[in-house]
Amino acid sequence: MKMLFLDMVWPLSLADGSLIHRHELVSNLARFDNEIHIFTAGRSSLSNLDNVRSYHIPPGSFLSLTVNYFSSSISLLGSETFDVLYTRNPNFGFLAGLFCKTRCKKIIYELNGIPEDEKNLFRTKYKRDKSSEPEKKSNFPNPYFSAHARLKLFILKKALEFSDRIIAVTPGIKTSLEKAYNIPGEKIVVVSNGANTSLFKPLEQEACRKTLGLDLEFPYVCFVGNLAPWQGVEYLVQAAPSILSRFPECRFLIVGDGVMKYDLLELCLELGVEDRFIFTGVVAYDRVPLYINASDICTAPFIFARNSKIGLSPLKLYEYMACGKPVIASGISGVSNVLEASGGGIHVPPENPAALAEGILKLLENPELRVKLGSKGLNYVTENYSWYSVAKKVNEVCKSGLETEN
Repeated sequence: MKMLFLDMVWPLSLADGSLIHRHELVSNLARFDNEIHIFTAGRSSLSNLDNVRSYHIPPGSFLSLTVNYFSSSISLLGSETFDVLYTRNPNFGFLAGLFCKTRCKKIIYELNGIPEDEKNLFRTKYKRDKSSEPEKKSNFPNPYFSAHARLKLFILKKALEFSDRIIAVTPGIKTSLEKAYNIPGEKIVVVSNGANTSLFKPLEQEACRKTLGLDLEFPYVCFVGNLAPWQGVEYLVQAAPSILSRFPECRFLIVGDGVMKYDLLELCLELGVEDRFIFTGVVAYDRVPLYINASDICTAPFIFARNSKIGLSPLKLYEYMACGKPVIASGISGVSNVLEASGGGIHVPPENPAALAEGILKLLENPELRVKLGSKGLNYVTENYSWYSVAKKVNEVCKSGLETEN
């Protein structure tokens, strides 16, 4: 099967969840004897794979990258045809539907969130204790109905309409597409995210701590991910004083970067816990397992808004468990059901620092329970959520119907 992956693939040194997803999906789809064509900005290890054809986009400004990417895509589609055009970007899905239908047999559009939900959350997410400041009046009192937002909504709807199949990473996204966008249910397939179980695996804790320069005796609680509003890391910071009152030597690893970082640093200062938190900033993908394995407990304190509507299929949950670590996470669809099915952790009410602290303390006080939960989670993810198994499901969706056309 000849596939064009119409999304830019960036170096994993810059990786966030979306980039990791693209990298892992492409590398594993290549294992099924597919010929996959990708565009890269910077060096990518995917270029070294036998079944991957890589087209390099020269570095430059965002505008020049965009122009070069589109011109390269048009040139490629003008000279070659494909069995499947695969994209996770509504703009590319829209343009592909308009101009590329004769150059590919199928268009597959993957959706891992509802874009307007995420943008609105960024707009409305509070700045802590800013209520005393006078609210600035916006020239656009309702951004959702601005011309720009209406255009983006139109593009998303058309991308969904033009696609032959849609892959949703959660059942909640599938339901939202059916209800809000009138997409037939049979057009949508749910395929969850996964973990690279060759990279994310149990490692010796002491060795990881020595490599990272961490104390060998302190207990560590870890969070990995983009510091975005929906991650709820502020609730972990708010839970810290209760945890430290009983385990004063505890340390908290915040592995990642994002728009909430400075708010979180400010909150740490306000609560007097700044010396207990370690903010790593951006960490290369292949070093993330070191931080997870150096820790005793891993957390995913997602907030209720946005997450409860569409559910979750979070990379961090599978990666924590693939390393054999017990998890404390918000009880939201896609998280709580995985923890219950696997027995790999404890879910607590979202946006509740007291409940989060109680769950973490329960595991800090019980090393045997930590080992038990970690072992169960490891077995479950290895059997059910490897990126290979995810790619196998995606591959089946892409191939479906092609045989009858040939």
